[in-house]
Amino acid sequence: MDQESKIDALEEKLKVLEQELSLLQAKVKNIEESPVEAGFRKAPIKQAAPIPPSDISGRQESFIKRKAIPEPFKTEPRDWEKILLQTWLPRIFIFVFIVGVVWGFKAASDYGWLNDWVKISLGYLTSAAFLFIGYKQMNHKREVLGQVLLGGGIAVLILATFAMHSLYSMIGPISAFILQVIWIIGGVWLTTRFSSQALAIISVVGGFLVPFLIESTNPSSYIFVGYETVLFLVFLFLAIRLRFLYLYVASFLLLNGALLFYYAFSPEVEGSYLLPTAIIIQHAVLLYFFLTTEHFMKIQAGTVFSSVFITYTWVYGIFQDLSITLYLLFGIATYAVLSFLWKQQKHKVDQLAINGLLFMFFFFFHFFSDEYLGALLLLQGMGAFYAAFKYKSLASKVLSVFIFLIGTMMVLVDPIMEPVSFESVQWLILLVTFVLGIWVVWQFNQDVRKRTLTIGGLLFTFFSLVFVTQLTMAMTSDLAYENQTLWLSFAWMTQAVVFIGLGIWKRFNLAKYIGVGLLVLTLVKLILLDLPFISIQFKAILFIALGLIGLIASRVFYKKK
Repeated sequence: MDQESKIDALEEKLKVLEQELSLLQAKVKNIEESPVEAGFRKAPIKQAAPIPPSDISGRQESFIKRKAIPEPFKTEPRDWEKILLQTWLPRIFIFVFIVGVVWGFKAASDYGWLNDWVKISLGYLTSAAFLFIGYKQMNHKREVLGQVLLGGGIAVLILATFAMHSLYSMIGPISAFILQVIWIIGGVWLTTRFSSQALAIISVVGGFLVPFLIESTNPSSYIFVGYETVLFLVFLFLAIRLRFLYLYVASFLLLNGALLFYYAFSPEVEGSYLLPTAIIIQHAVLLYFFLTTEHFMKIQAGTVFSSVFITYTWVYGIFQDLSITLYLLFGIATYAVLSFLWKQQKHKVDQLAINGLLFMFFFFFHFFSDEYLGALLLLQGMGAFYAAFKYKSLASKVLSVFIFLIGTMMVLVDPIMEPVSFESVQWLILLVTFVLGIWVVWQFNQDVRKRTLTIGGLLFTFFSLVFVTQLTMAMTSDLAYENQTLWLSFAWMTQAVVFIGLGIWKRFNLAKYIGVGLLVLTLVKLILLDLPFISIQFKAILFIALGLIGLIASRVFYKKK
């Protein structure tokens, strides 16, 4: 017998002894209080020495600790037979069966093997058998097989109705459409009855395909868009209610795909404005569920974010200018109000702020000309950057930097042609907002201050050097080349002196080093580019000035030990 077994046996015996001692004390008390014993003098009963409480508690504690230690975690091996034969085998072969049914309808039609009514009857009987057997399997807790059979039954119903209408012309488009809607409603009922996402996806795919399976000589865009929109709303509500992630994504993608396919083959159809209207409704409903539910929030946030781009693409492609402007202004106002109302829920207000920034970004591109666009994007990016740091939103930081980079590129590709012009103002806005960006990071993120100053200082030097170069060349555009390059060298030397002076004033070594680097760059420019083209007197002036500045700078850097 091992040590633990002995301790367990002793603890069990201790419990039994304690119980017997309690019973014995109760009997002795009864005897002492009886009338017979009252007349006799009785010697005191010597009780057994009690076990110290510390020993009992110590043993109990050790016993609890031993029992509390969990057994080693055992991972059960995967049941590959169940995965392959019970889960995936029926899914694969129901697809094979449906393909066979399609080819069977086609072959029977081509070779005239069966009467049309017989072929359609066989299709409906097959579907009914699938639905009946699948229903039984679901009731017997064989969910995977039951879902496959029920989904196959719905699919065969849709295909049989399509064949009856399009291949054999046995019913008209209205009757076929009504039947297809009934089959989709049946799929929805089965989905809610058995909480099956597979059934829901089969039903939603078939539902969005129904209008394309109906041949009509006079198709109505109102009926098509209305049907597809209502179908999306039904299945999206079903996805949110039953928490079906894949159904949620499928509903979002299928509506856009169906409308895009419809528009691609009939771009001049009457009522084309209904297509972006349906997408606007989709975006509004997605936003509503994002704000009022907590299911798969990351996917919902990504879907709403994608919907902003998709909706704007539809609106921009079909609506007129005034309608586009009103749509964008309404979107900006809506997201501003929602951001204020949901400001206490950070995980939602971040996404609302990002979407509002996108609407403003699209509004700037749509409403303003390219001449002013760069400056506006710089201001928007800087404002969004400050708000992102203040409210600690990583996604807003990324988007604000992206907007600022676009504005920066637009300023860089638009050179200064006149000293007093809006291009010069844009450059000043770029330099000021860039410095503000460095200040924002310095204020809100102390861990990266040194790195921010180094990288930001180098980038600011580049931008300021380009600005000084373009402004100087614009101011001296009427002069000869040797005079232009002379003034440009003086401008670079002046910029170097400003950086060195700033570094001395603020005790900022990086600014002093940048100033010296600009002096060296000016010297390289003089040697490689200017010497062959400028006269001897200008060479003398430039080298004397550059030499004096370099000597003074070296004196500034000299320190006594």
